[in-house]
Order: sequence, then C-alpha cells, then structure tokens
Amino acid sequence: MLPVSFLAELVSTVVASGKPKEFSMEMNPESLLEAHSLVFDAGLDRLSIGIQSMQDRHLKTLGRNTDRQRNLQGLARAKELQDTFGFRLNCDLMTCIPGQSIADASTDIDELVELVAPDHISLYNLTVEEGTPLAKRVDGGSLAVLDEDKQADMLESCWEHLASLGYFQYEISNFSTKKATRCLHNERYWRLDDYVGIGPSAAGTVVSAGLTFRTTGAADIHRYVEAQAFTTYDIYPLTLAESMNEHLLMGLRTSSGIEKEEWSRRYGYRFDELFSERIGLLARHGDRLFVDSHKRFALTPAGFMLLDSIVLHLSQALEDAPS
Repeated sequence: MLPVSFLAELVSTVVASGKPKEFSMEMNPESLLEAHSLVFDAGLDRLSIGIQSMQDRHLKTLGRNTDRQRNLQGLARAKELQDTFGFRLNCDLMTCIPGQSIADASTDIDELVELVAPDHISLYNLTVEEGTPLAKRVDGGSLAVLDEDKQADMLESCWEHLASLGYFQYEISNFSTKKATRCLHNERYWRLDDYVGIGPSAAGTVVSAGLTFRTTGAADIHRYVEAQAFTTYDIYPLTLAESMNEHLLMGLRTSSGIEKEEWSRRYGYRFDELFSERIGLLARHGDRLFVDSHKRFALTPAGFMLLDSIVLHLSQALEDAPS
C-alpha cells in the first residue's frame, strides 16, 4: 500500500545505518512494479513473492485477489529485476488446497522452477483459520478439506519432487538450493535468537541472563499511530518451561533439530536427562521418525509429518520443570 518512493526511502534509511546481512520484503505478484527497481537499488537484497498457486480455480478457492495471468506477469517482472540487481528470490506456494491434486501441486512447482528458478521455495500446508471465508465454506459443506492421509501423501510427494529438483528441506516448510540462500531471519526465530518486532501486534524476543523475554506490540493500529514511539509494547518473561517448550516446537521444525550442548548452556539441564525416557517411548513407533546423536536430536521427514504430536509427547517431560 505504500508508494514506491516511500519504500525506497525506508530501505535507504536502514541501509545508511549499516548494510544488513539480509534485507527481505514480502510482496504479492500483482503489486510488483518496474518502479520497484528504486527499492532494490536502495539496498533490498531478498524478495519473497506470495504465489500460492498458478491455477485460477485454486487461487479462487483461497480467496486470492489475483489470477494466473497476474502471477505470470509478476514472476516475469521479478525475473527482470533479479537479472539487474541479483537479489535472492523466494516464492510461496500453498498445498493441500480443497480440490487440489498431487499433479496440480507438482505442476505449480515445475512452473515456478521453469519460469524463475527461485533459490528458495516455501511450501505451506493449508490451514483453515476460524472465521475466514474459507472456513465458512468448509463448515457449510461447499468445500471439503483433504483428510490427514491424503495431506500426508501430497506433502511427501511435493517434498520428494523438490528434492529431485535440487531443493534441500532445511525446515518443515522451507526449501533452498544451498545453505547461502536460506532465510536468515526465519532461522533466528527457529533458534530462539534475539529479534525485534516493530509495529502493531509485532512480537519480539530478547534473551538476557538466561531468561527469555517476549515483547508484543499493541494490536490497535490507531493507538500505535497516536502514541509516542515505543510506548505501546508489552514485555513479559517466559518461564523456563515455556522457553523449553517453545524451543522444542521451533527447533524440531528444522532439519538440524536441537543442539544438545546449546540446550544445556541455555537452560542448565541436559537434553538427554530430560527427554531420554520420552525418546525411548517414541522409538517404539519407529526410529525412522528421528535422528538422535550425542550432539543433536532432529526429526526426519517422516517425523515432520507428526511434528505436533511429537512435540506434545516430548513436552510432557517438562510438566515438572522449574518455572
């Protein structure tokens, strides 16, 4: 919604304080203009485009304000800008859309790779959020979501297809052509490193003296605009159990998993001491779900399919953890 000139000024202001290791912006394909060259010239070095699907009927199901033709135009423009400025490019795709087949999802991937060969693809499994138009259609019976087995089949097929095209799954929904093209800011979130969230509803995390603090911006946009800068944020400490639970949830999303030495340094408890019994129980369902070494504990792609259940299973070991 912001004018290109304002975006360019914003980027220039940030870069004037020191060039970031990554400067990323999200944009819908229909919003990308030739004039955005000003933004890349000012210092933006990563673009993330929300494609979601290359097929009109699936875009309509998702309620997207675009169509296949505008997706194609946006991707063509992104390619032209990338050829000039050399920025990194991510494309978001959605899968398990009601009515979508495995062939449909694979075709979307193939088209993206053929058109722009992005160095990063985010492939998200559709979640039907309460209160949305999509949820109302599902509740009303006019749309049927895929059952869990069909969703798993589609995800597995897409993951294998991306791997065959040279994309490495370094996080449950994120794939890169090489380590250098991974999303750096997302990796900070998954490691629970410090990050600052600015704006209404924005969340941030600060780790200090062994404690983790969460900051949250007030949701009210009018209050945010009218108040003095940085006065609309709440800050509160997470308990030790909350921090460890969050670490499980975020760390096990990644292919590298949880580093046990880092866990001990951060929390003062050995990972194996806390979870060995639970991991033993999990192994009864098949050790193909995870890789457990003296250095790290990580889920396999098969484990990713059961991520929420595995995190819940492990987190039960924290019920008696100190606050």
